[in-house]
Amino acid sequence: MPSRRRLLSGIAAAGAAGLAGCSGNGPNATTFSPGRESDTEWPLPGYGPRASGYVADAVAPRTPPTERWRAETGPAVGRIVVADGTAFVPAEDGLYALRLRDGDERWRASIRPYGVSVADGVAYVSSREEPAVYALEVDSGEERWRVETAGDFAAAPLPAPDGDAVIVGDTDGRVAALAPRTGEPRWTFEAFTGVYSLAAREDRIYVGTTGGETYELHVVENEDEEPRGVPLWRRKLPGTVRALTAAPGSVYAATFGGGVLRLATGAAAGRTEWHAPSAPTVTDALVHAGGLVAGAGSEGVSAFDGGDGDRRWRVAVDRIAPVSPAVAAGDTLYAGVGGALRAYALGGGVGVGPYRVDVERWRRSLSVRNLAIADGALVVASDDLDGSSGVVVLE
Repeated sequence: MPSRRRLLSGIAAAGAAGLAGCSGNGPNATTFSPGRESDTEWPLPGYGPRASGYVADAVAPRTPPTERWRAETGPAVGRIVVADGTAFVPAEDGLYALRLRDGDERWRASIRPYGVSVADGVAYVSSREEPAVYALEVDSGEERWRVETAGDFAAAPLPAPDGDAVIVGDTDGRVAALAPRTGEPRWTFEAFTGVYSLAAREDRIYVGTTGGETYELHVVENEDEEPRGVPLWRRKLPGTVRALTAAPGSVYAATFGGGVLRLATGAAAGRTEWHAPSAPTVTDALVHAGGLVAGAGSEGVSAFDGGDGDRRWRVAVDRIAPVSPAVAAGDTLYAGVGGALRAYALGGGVGVGPYRVDVERWRRSLSVRNLAIADGALVVASDDLDGSSGVVVLE
């Protein structure tokens, strides 16, 4: 077994990023504290069913990190998740299960995955090669069940909060709740267009589609009838719903070219509570941390007040390059933007109004496809690790 390497990371000395359009530390400002737990996991692409992209108590690098290990894989096609001491990497040539401690390969499934989520010792995988959903044992990679579907996938499977179902949605618009032990459909729902994003809270499922619709489904279960996913409302939004984040009483939606919205849930039937139409297009994830909603796009990172939609802060970059979904832990937000992995003060640094400093904590020149936070470290999928694609763990 290879020894654990700790190499000093190279940090680009390019200085702080430019700031634009910031709001001050007003009455709705949120104070964040560094995390204290160094053994946290990231079992779903958005951390949990709500897809908040944030773990308040997790430790993650606040200063320039060192390298724990790196491992070569195929190019990542979906987001990394971490559970049971293992990093699961959906790559072009298979699903890799890498030991988080040292990067050793535990097993590899020879399927072409799109996305993966882990719950109760099972990895649920959506496949691109032949549309299907797999349930694989975390310890061995052994197949528990497989369910073929009519359409392809643009969202990872979503284990429901109560553990009674795994929610999947395909590009034909079919949403299905599968039994975790057998893969048998418990209920289905047909959206008008293909499913692109999923989130859940208690007995509510939120669905975002390529056609710009957002649905709230209420899961009804009783002794007298089969379980059902009952639509409470549908809202047409101004673009593909690239990310959904469920919060008590509301859901946040990031659209392609149409900004970010907060929608009321339940009896309010999807009413728009606020709309930030000028928000940069967010890449497949929102971060919901306390009273803050943030996301990364090709223009940089923007953060908004979750209550009223006012912009809290923005960090612009002067280089258009591939951007990764943002994630956050404690008081720090991370994203691959402008050809670098960057760490930002989640609260927007120090200052009032546009006069702010210390927003960017550190950066490392690295092409980032996506990343997760676990075990006190950043688990990063990249395409430029010694000229190869793979995973690097920074702590």
